Amino acid sequence: MELNALFGDSDVDAVEEPEIDDLPEEPADENGIGWKVLALFISGGVVITALVVAFMVWVIEGLVL
Repeated sequence: MELNALFGDSDVDAVEEPEIDDLPEEPADENGIGWKVLALFISGGVVITALVVAFMVWVIEGLVL
């Protein structure tokens, strides 16, 4: 492809677009994110919540006492 064709300084009427090969579509995962990932997400949230609550109790007791 010549650069002149992009700017209209050539006798070429149009720039040819490259051919794109279609990739075969892979079937989607029917199970979603999976129960293991969901269990890890929920247990991680419970652990983080427990740590936050413990820290809040520790700070509040430190302020009161």
